[in-house]
Amino acid sequence: MTITEILESFKKFDGIYKREQVDAAINLKDEITPHLIKVLENVLANPEKYAENEDLYDHIYAVMLLGHFKEAKAHKVIVDLFSLPGDLTDKIFGDIKTSNLPVILLNTCDGSIELIKSIINNRDADDYCRASACNALAYAVFKGYVSRESVIEFFGTLFTREEADRMSDFWGLLATTAYNLYPEEIIGIIKQAYDDELIAPGMIHYSEFEEALKFGKDKCFARLKFDMERDGLDDIHAAMSWWACFNEERKTFSFSPGITKDFLPGYSKRSSGQPQRKKTNKKAKKKKRKQAKASKKKNRR
Repeated sequence: MTITEILESFKKFDGIYKREQVDAAINLKDEITPHLIKVLENVLANPEKYAENEDLYDHIYAVMLLGHFKEAKAHKVIVDLFSLPGDLTDKIFGDIKTSNLPVILLNTCDGSIELIKSIINNRDADDYCRASACNALAYAVFKGYVSRESVIEFFGTLFTREEADRMSDFWGLLATTAYNLYPEEIIGIIKQAYDDELIAPGMIHYSEFEEALKFGKDKCFARLKFDMERDGLDDIHAAMSWWACFNEERKTFSFSPGITKDFLPGYSKRSSGQPQRKKTNKKAKKKKRKQAKASKKKNRR
C-alpha cells in the first residue's frame, strides 16, 4: 500500500475503522510522518473547514498515529491545534481532547513540558483541553520528565481567579488532577479555592483530598499509573477500533454497563465512544451555581 493510498483512505469518514491502512502507516512510519504532520498543519491553517465538515477525518488518524509514533516534530502543531479558541477543538477532534490528548501531548513532548504548560495558561483554549494538558503534566511526573514538587507548585499558582471565567470548570478539573499527585504542599490553596467557590463540589469534594492525604503518595501514584496505562497509545488499534462511530465491533460499551454502542446513535463521528455528558453537565452545573448564588444574594437582603 502506498502513502498516497493510505492518506486517501483516511480522508473521508465512512464508518469503517481503517485497520489495514493504520498497519501500513506504521510499517511506513518514517516516510509517512511528514505527511501526517502536514495534515495537521492544513487543519491549523483552516480550522473552520474541519469544524464544519464532520466527514473530514484524516486529521483524526494523523493525530492518533503521531501520538502512537511519539513524534516530537508534531508536538508544536498539536499544541497549537488544541489551543484553538472557543469550541473549535471540540468540533474538530471530539472526545480526543479529553480521552487521548493527555497521552498524545506526553508522547510527543520529548521530555519538555513548556508547550504543554502554554495550553494550561491559555484562557482562550477549551477548558477540557487545558485539563488534558494538566493530566499530561501529571503523567510527565510519572515518566520522570519533571518533579512532582514543581508541578504541584505550578498548579498552586493557578487558583487566583484570573485563569478563567468565574463560572468555568477549569479549577475543578485542575483540582481533580492535583488530587492524583498527592497535593499536600498546596492543600491550603485548594481549601481556599473551595471557600471561594472556584471548585464545584460536584466535580470533586474537599473530603476526597483529606482522604487522599491519609492514603499517602503510593496510592495516589498507583491511580495515576492506572490512568496513564489505560489511556496509552502503544496499541493504537485498542485505542481506536472500539469507538462508537466505527462499525467494526458491536460489543458492550465498557464505560457504562448494560449500554451498547447500538444504543448511542447520536454520537458524533468524532466521538471516541465516551458518553457526551460533559457539556450537558457543564451547562446544568453553571445554571445550578448561578441559582445558588442568586439565592444567597436574596437571603442576604
